[in-house]
Amino acid sequence: MDELSKTLDNSNTDSSELARFTESYASFNRIINSLQRKYIDLKEEFSAQNNLLVQANKKLVELTDRNITATEYLNSILHSISAGVITVDSDGKITHFNPAASVILGIPKSDSIEKSYRDIIPQGIPAHANALRTAETGNEFESVEKTITMADKSKLRLSVSTALIKDKNGNAIGATEVFQDLTKIKKMENEIARLNTLAALGEMAATIAHEVRNPIAGIGGFAALLDRDLSVDDPNKKLIGNIVKGVNNLNLTIDTLLNYTRFEEINKEETNCTRFLDQAIEQFKIDQQENLDSVEIQHSKLNSTEKSIEVSIDPMLFRQVIFNIMKNGIEAIDYKGIIKIQTEKLSRQKALKLYAERLMFGLQETVIEIKISDSGDGIDKHNIDKIFSPFFTTKTEGNGLGLAVAWKIVKTHGGDMFVENNKLESGALFTILLTTGINNRQGE
Repeated sequence: MDELSKTLDNSNTDSSELARFTESYASFNRIINSLQRKYIDLKEEFSAQNNLLVQANKKLVELTDRNITATEYLNSILHSISAGVITVDSDGKITHFNPAASVILGIPKSDSIEKSYRDIIPQGIPAHANALRTAETGNEFESVEKTITMADKSKLRLSVSTALIKDKNGNAIGATEVFQDLTKIKKMENEIARLNTLAALGEMAATIAHEVRNPIAGIGGFAALLDRDLSVDDPNKKLIGNIVKGVNNLNLTIDTLLNYTRFEEINKEETNCTRFLDQAIEQFKIDQQENLDSVEIQHSKLNSTEKSIEVSIDPMLFRQVIFNIMKNGIEAIDYKGIIKIQTEKLSRQKALKLYAERLMFGLQETVIEIKISDSGDGIDKHNIDKIFSPFFTTKTEGNGLGLAVAWKIVKTHGGDMFVENNKLESGALFTILLTTGINNRQGE
């Protein structure tokens, strides 16, 4: 009996444990099923989110491509335009600096980006017309003419316009500056004004010549009739001869005045300066051969590094310049002595140092210097400032227009000419200056 009870108790215990195991197993299965359902739900959600992410990435790639294309297009425009463009942020740091700005200002792009505008760009006059001032004050400027003195002492004339840069909310985040080089335009305006002055003088001279020539012609005609009617031994015949000679001199003066004031049409050609001067000297020797028995003419090129010195001139007109100066030289030495001609293409640095105040030349130009000297006694210091004035002469003969015509032709070419007494040797020294292009590019 005791064993039966013990057996039944064990049987009940096993059944209870089996029931608990079965319940635990069922609970485990429910948990597994729940996890499987959640896994499936998460997998579906992941798939959906992944699809959305793929679509978003696709749109982002498209927008990025569009932005890259737009940026490249904008950079291409900024790279190709001839106007300088500088952009600064609200702190005054340069964010954009296009190649034209680099060339015009002579500042490499690598030296400007992310640098302070105030530290990199010359201030100029007026000082307010720049992107930095616009970013600071909000004041915009349009087509303001501005003069900038560069580090090499050259002066640039610019037309400057500025504008604020705003974000989508209308808040200012910087400013942009667009400028153009007016240096050559201003130079051309000065030359045009000079030519207009000469043209007005020419019109006046033509009017005066017309009014004067008629009575002079009458005087000359009557004097010739009187001269014909007087006998050879008549004492008045000499007086009539003086009248005729005076009339001829007046007509010659009128002709030379008209020639001086006549507008010269310039037909420039790219010319080898050394070869041109050699040919001009040879032609001068032919024309003046009877006066050059005791005159030595020397021509040398000082800059040996230049294989060819090219300059844009009207060869016919400029030959007259050389002839007039050389003729003045041989007369100054009384046809006995030395005439020296020296040619040099100056480096830009040297040209700026010597002639920045005389000539206005851009970043892509330098100076051709032609010096013509004689071994005479030089020019009286009181006459140096008058030497290129029309009709000024210290000679007993001549009309004083040779050097004036030479000066006018050089000026018409956009150059300059001046004279001084030779400091190293005796005699006068004439210097002709012409601008010409340079080979090396600056501001890269």
